[in-house]
Amino acid sequence: MKSRSKRPSKKQLRAIQTSRHLHVVHKAHTGHITPHRTTSYPVLAMLLLLIGVFLVSWTRWVGATTVTQSGSYTVNVSVPGPPPSQAATIDQPKDGAVFTSQPITVSGTCPVNTYEKLYRNGAFSGVAQCDLSGHYSLITGLFPSNNQLKVRDFSQTDVPGPWSNTVNVTYNPPQPVTPPSTGGNEGNPSTTNTGGPTVYGEPLIFKTNFVYEGHYVNSPTTWELDIEGGNAPYAISVDWGDGQHSLISRSKAGTFNFSHTYKKPGPGYQGSYVTKFSASDEAGQQTFLQLMAIVNNPPGAAIASGNAGHSSNNTFQSGAGNVYSSFLTLMKYIWPSYFLAVLLLVSFWLGERREYERLKPRLRKARHA
Repeated sequence: MKSRSKRPSKKQLRAIQTSRHLHVVHKAHTGHITPHRTTSYPVLAMLLLLIGVFLVSWTRWVGATTVTQSGSYTVNVSVPGPPPSQAATIDQPKDGAVFTSQPITVSGTCPVNTYEKLYRNGAFSGVAQCDLSGHYSLITGLFPSNNQLKVRDFSQTDVPGPWSNTVNVTYNPPQPVTPPSTGGNEGNPSTTNTGGPTVYGEPLIFKTNFVYEGHYVNSPTTWELDIEGGNAPYAISVDWGDGQHSLISRSKAGTFNFSHTYKKPGPGYQGSYVTKFSASDEAGQQTFLQLMAIVNNPPGAAIASGNAGHSSNNTFQSGAGNVYSSFLTLMKYIWPSYFLAVLLLVSFWLGERREYERLKPRLRKARHA
């Protein structure tokens, strides 16, 4: 006859209780503490760690976006890639062309996802975006007499590619430019005419250090320009490309800043606006410069539903509100809940360790009973 295992007495059951308050007893009566054996603390710790990494990344992104939208800081990040392998071309104007007025239009082919810088006689003279059809177009002024035009394409991380073909053109002003009789830069006249061939003095030019960078809607976009040569004072006109124009007077040559705030993304490729600068001096000389601005909605901006291609005027405000709401939620609810979960896990683990150490003598006694 098979012997049956003897059920433990009430005294033995009390001896192997895992908690004096909850009176929870291990059903197998092995003397092992159930919570300590079944709770996967390493797994829970790993889950909390992964959630913490996610929350840190989210907080950094939301914080950076909120600061950028506030207009307080601008962060430019550029990772250089390979240079363009194909050279742009100058198809218009043709080599040897002669002009009696300016500005002129320079156009040609280019690799997609590049932008093109124009140089005349080695000096920077404008920039244009290469569109999806592989073409560019920009306006430029000309120096009196001979002009050598070349184009170089750049990647969107400002890595230069090969040079284009060279086109030589001539600009003959309709009439010689005479220096002013009083004021201005009389010691440096624009032209000198003593009965022989016209000899041109220092030309009027714009200088700038253009780099490819993006801007957000409703945030200021700034250009730093340098006007040199000619005869001060200067009158500078700006066509911002969004229907707005500005007219500024400068009393002397040198560096100055232009700022403009765009209210919606650019209509061109990748959100580009074409901005055109023109200047004239007291002697009547003129110069021209074309730049571009890349303007898009900030991250998280909501596009209003309705007609295709139409965005609401409240796009930026709605996007900024969504980001700020996410930031408040993180700071007010999610992070405190996460820290509470960490504290609970640590407290349970420490409590279990303490209970286990306290019950060790009673468990040994129960095993040998």
